[in-house]
Amino acid sequence: MNTTLETFQGFAPNSRTWVYQASRNLTNAEASELKQLASGFAAEWKSHGAPLKAAADVLYNRFLVMMVDEDAGSASGCSIDSSVQQIRSIQQKLNINLLDRMDLAYLNSEVEVETVHASKVSDAYEHGALNEETTVFNNMVTSKTELESNWRIPLVKSWAGSRLKVQG
Repeated sequence: MNTTLETFQGFAPNSRTWVYQASRNLTNAEASELKQLASGFAAEWKSHGAPLKAAADVLYNRFLVMMVDEDAGSASGCSIDSSVQQIRSIQQKLNINLLDRMDLAYLNSEVEVETVHASKVSDAYEHGALNEETTVFNNMVTSKTELESNWRIPLVKSWAGSRLKVQG
């Protein structure tokens, strides 16, 4: 299981980034197939006929990260639409959902990714499944810099933490 951002070394700090969270933990075989499908698309990804410097990786067997180095060429609306079409195709092929943004992913005490529906975050906090320092994943990051510094954050610094009555 890959947990590093090694694939994106050499990309500019402002590289455009998308994080898609799978609806469940993937097996190693599924994660490998997801990476292969997404990387194949990234290698052929074009904007107005011009190739993009793009890459894809699967992290924690749960997240598909796609990145375009906009210093080398910008992704247009049509090229972004084509990536979403590819995501939809991958979803069907692997029988997973990558476009649902209603689950908050976090690392449990065994450092495994779990999720809780947005409507149940308060309950999970009150029952001790989450605490202020629980690492959560901020999938709303939009650049390589944000991915490196603001993707894995403590609950208290997340959108969910701002809605909780945090102690202290």
